[in-house]
Amino acid sequence: MPTVRQHYVPQGYLKGFASQENTPFVWVYDKRDGRKPQEKSVKSQAYEDYYYSQETSYGQRDVDSVEKLLAQMVDNDIPPLIKSIQPSLGRPITLAPSDKEKLAFFIALGLTRVPSFRNGVNDIFTWAAQFALSEVASRNAEISETIREYGISAKARDWVSLRPMVQMAEIIGDSLLRKNWQFYIASENVSFMTSDNPIVIAGSQGIGPAHPQSELMLSLRKDLALVCTPRGTKRLEVFKQSASETRRFNRGIVQAARFKVFADHYSITTDAFVKKYRSTHQHLKV
Repeated sequence: MPTVRQHYVPQGYLKGFASQENTPFVWVYDKRDGRKPQEKSVKSQAYEDYYYSQETSYGQRDVDSVEKLLAQMVDNDIPPLIKSIQPSLGRPITLAPSDKEKLAFFIALGLTRVPSFRNGVNDIFTWAAQFALSEVASRNAEISETIREYGISAKARDWVSLRPMVQMAEIIGDSLLRKNWQFYIASENVSFMTSDNPIVIAGSQGIGPAHPQSELMLSLRKDLALVCTPRGTKRLEVFKQSASETRRFNRGIVQAARFKVFADHYSITTDAFVKKYRSTHQHLKV
């Protein structure tokens, strides 16, 4: 039975922000006007039907090969790994090299698998196809007239972004392994949030995610966050945040969100905070 509902933010990861331990429910805040906070199952969030489907070389539709591969290689292994991290001030985090590689790829893929990245890649391919069509039309009056008469245009298939999604994730993941990893323990009174764009590109404006000077930040779970940065001299450090620092971290998470922010609590103040950044989100610019 093929998997129709295919998630671009893994359910297991979202459970780390559950409103109650060992439950699949999170509070969902929506940037769009008129959308009130609701407690929802992670199964109902951050997915699109047939999101990873593709066309085979025989022209047939392959519904869920990519979905199953991601589940096997990434989505099933990472949540237990994240849950196993037990940070302590004054003591370095211990991660096996293989686990760090897995986590680096998960972070990188979390950046490239979301619609905010894949839609941008599809737009690039559509632009290239339309440009090629226009070039052909400019050299052949008959073709040009046919295009004009029938309103013909070129558009890339959605699956063309799947290969760049993985290729870019491999490049970004490799760059993360060369950075310093700083783990942040949330304040006792404020928990970390995540979103439908869970990986935030920080650092200097205009720098790509694989650049040596870039920073990538994410909430690993509601009590722990990670920043992969060129700053500092230690490979794995642990810091404790104040309430204001955790709120500032969450602001970056909310600003990057496409539409939805996920948290472990209900708050009118949080909803107003999310709505404040309704006009901003992180996306691949074409």
